[in-house]
Amino acid sequence: MADWFPSREWLESYRANLNEDDAYAAESDGWGVDFNGDFRFVLTRLPLEETALGDLPDELTADLYDRIDALEDDEFDRLRETATSAFEERLESGEGEADDSDRERFRRTLSGIALADVPDVAWPALEDQIRGDLDSLLAQLETYVVDDSRVHAHLELEDGVCRRAQLVEEPSAQDPGFELEAPYETWTDLLEGADVIESVMSNEMSLEGSVTRVIHYGDAAAAMGDVAGETDARYLF
Repeated sequence: MADWFPSREWLESYRANLNEDDAYAAESDGWGVDFNGDFRFVLTRLPLEETALGDLPDELTADLYDRIDALEDDEFDRLRETATSAFEERLESGEGEADDSDRERFRRTLSGIALADVPDVAWPALEDQIRGDLDSLLAQLETYVVDDSRVHAHLELEDGVCRRAQLVEEPSAQDPGFELEAPYETWTDLLEGADVIESVMSNEMSLEGSVTRVIHYGDAAAAMGDVAGETDARYLF
């Protein structure tokens, strides 16, 4: 799977790159030794309500639409017959031309479903048509998004090594020494080269934990930001 951001795959690539980065290893020497150096990254305001399936990059959704177009008439009819009432309501109330085909109306309705609503609107026969990266990403959003629009990543950091990096379903199950929180857009700015320390000092990012200790390891924090920017990412939103 491609390293879409945010995703488990991107986070694992970031962990691997961090552990190969000489600057990070040198500047974070001693970090987490005799104190809890684990970090929780919190991405807030993921635009799940504002983003519909049709807004996602074409490379994610093209296969789904191609599969629907390739269905035989009887297969498409069975897909339609088992649709949820939530989908049928959207289909019947949708706008379109009078001479639109059933498949055109179906595709238009499908494209208009907000990501936040996919779990409630989708049904097994449709889910069978969703495969590859799109299937994985929708499953991850359903699993890891909490409080409607927040994702938490937990990084185990000790003495120059990132021992683990994972998205977490239950943030309360971890007890990191530090937490860095910001809206999704601010995290993408970081990936594009924004300075993490400056973002914290300007309150664009909220830091919980010892600010003094983080500033003392400022070069390590900068290296983490540099590695994030160097980790290949394709933005989901």
